[in-house]
Amino acid sequence: MMEPPLKDRVTLVDIASDAGVSRATVSLVLRNVSSVAPSTRKRVLQSISRLGYVYHRGAANLRTQRSHAIGLIVSDITNPFFAEIIIAIEDWLGSAGLVTILGNTSENPEKQQRLLKSLSEYPADGILICPTQCSITDAGSLAGRLPPVVAFTRPLNGVDYAGVNNVAGSELAIDHLAALGHRHIAFIGGPSSLSSAQQRSLGYRQGLEKNGIPFREDLVIEQAPNRKGGFQGLTTALTLSPAPTAAVCFNDVVALGAIEALRSSGKEPGRDFSIVGFNNIADAHFGGLTTVDTSPAKIGEAAADLLLHRIKEPTAPVRQVILIPRLIVRESTARDHARSE
Repeated sequence: MMEPPLKDRVTLVDIASDAGVSRATVSLVLRNVSSVAPSTRKRVLQSISRLGYVYHRGAANLRTQRSHAIGLIVSDITNPFFAEIIIAIEDWLGSAGLVTILGNTSENPEKQQRLLKSLSEYPADGILICPTQCSITDAGSLAGRLPPVVAFTRPLNGVDYAGVNNVAGSELAIDHLAALGHRHIAFIGGPSSLSSAQQRSLGYRQGLEKNGIPFREDLVIEQAPNRKGGFQGLTTALTLSPAPTAAVCFNDVVALGAIEALRSSGKEPGRDFSIVGFNNIADAHFGGLTTVDTSPAKIGEAAADLLLHRIKEPTAPVRQVILIPRLIVRESTARDHARSE
């Protein structure tokens, strides 16, 4: 027995006929134009549901030259810092009627290039990106091949950027520890290839100099910017002579790993050793971690706002939004007891 032929795709004309309105009215309802009377809108929506109409986004894109989608590329989706940024970006763009397409590079430049290529072919209306560690540093070569681009947390030359003053943040951390009497302060950092790590390391050195503390190269311990890196970095620091009494960590995740290493050696943060993190993620609050608050949600909002302006004014001068960090003091820091006795 032959199966009946599949029904043709439901069209706007079908909906208009079923609802007793014009095709133009159906189009206005689909585009959520407010001028349509509520009773008419309700009737059209009932017809759409009854007939099983599926909105053809691709066809709409061809008509309007807009996808109403934004590409969002992050370097490490497992980092809670980026989770807070993603939520803020999605909320900000959502209020403008845009959706986000999320891509994670896992710090892989080749994956980043594939994501950029896919988003340009989609095409997305714009792209928000935190570049990989070993990434392009100049966006000039991307001109004409990509939709508007805005970088966040790690800058790209030639495009709008939203970030934080990392140098000032590290100086705040050193000022705090120096005021507590610490003179041997380690810097457990991320890879030196990261611009943020370079800036935070510079702030660390400037903070030491400002407070009259000699710089020790052995106290700068480069590690992966994750919990394991923090554990290994603090373990190494405790073997040095003289051993540090405090540490500034590249980010909060590193700092939490350092706290694990500290406790595994029988020491307690805020009693035997002081630790300062960076970013003020939610776990920092619950873990009692003193940290430099970089306001990740505000970075996300600033980046999204920059992109909306760039889409609206593609030839406007390049803009930067640099947020000023603040220090949040919690239980993980205390006076250097050796100096206070």
